[in-house]
Amino acid sequence: MPEIVPCKGPLGGRIEGLDRCRAQETEIAALLNRALAEYLLVVVPGERMMPHETLAFAEAFGQPRTQLLRYKRSGEVPEVSIMVSTLMADGSTDKTAIRAEDWHTDDSYFAKPAKATLLHGIEIPSRGGATWFCNMHSVYEALPGTLRTRLDGMRAIHGYDTPRARNRPSPRTAQEIAETPDVEHPLVRTHPDTGRKALYLNPNRLDRIVGLERAESDALLDALAEEARKPEHHFGHVWKPGDIAIWDNRATMHRVVIDYPVSEPRIMQRVLIEGDRPF
Repeated sequence: MPEIVPCKGPLGGRIEGLDRCRAQETEIAALLNRALAEYLLVVVPGERMMPHETLAFAEAFGQPRTQLLRYKRSGEVPEVSIMVSTLMADGSTDKTAIRAEDWHTDDSYFAKPAKATLLHGIEIPSRGGATWFCNMHSVYEALPGTLRTRLDGMRAIHGYDTPRARNRPSPRTAQEIAETPDVEHPLVRTHPDTGRKALYLNPNRLDRIVGLERAESDALLDALAEEARKPEHHFGHVWKPGDIAIWDNRATMHRVVIDYPVSEPRIMQRVLIEGDRPF
């Protein structure tokens, strides 16, 4: 059986000795999903894969789904998105890459956000470009008890864009706009597999707390984000070509450090795994 080696941080486990072709076998898939719930981030080293191979591996974690933005979908395998975050000297770097520098969790602008995200490194710059992850269980548990009590039961509005975000997102087609009305989620969500509570933040998408005036909502969200920025909640993954990283969007945030050389390709394959309504 493959071995899970915990990462040196508040989240993350590295899977050693895994034959990726066996990922959908019942025993192996169960191990991978237990590791995801426990460690929140699973890293699997290996060789580069074609999109159809990446999709097959991702299916061990659940039902893949296509992402919103059509222009990112791989033509032959639309469930696999091609994420190009190469820094362009002419300023034409994809907007998604720029926004990824801020802490966020994937798909919170949907009523049923993605359970997990799989990212597979295809082209990696010679240096820099690490992806950092934040354990939102530990963020929630670090808050004062009185604040946790206040937050439980609060709900917040998430949208594709919000003035609170530092950078604007990629534009949507009319069809994509129709598919993404604002949604409401709990500010604290319970992990369906472990029962642990996590703060559900997304500075790129979270607009306001229901029932609070804008100023009060902004102040509270800023205070919560300040706790999430503390390094004791973080682990950084330094990419190698062929790496796979799968993280649990129900209890993590992540960000990319844009410190890699201009014009050096940074290209990933991404698969989103269907999730449920947060509760």
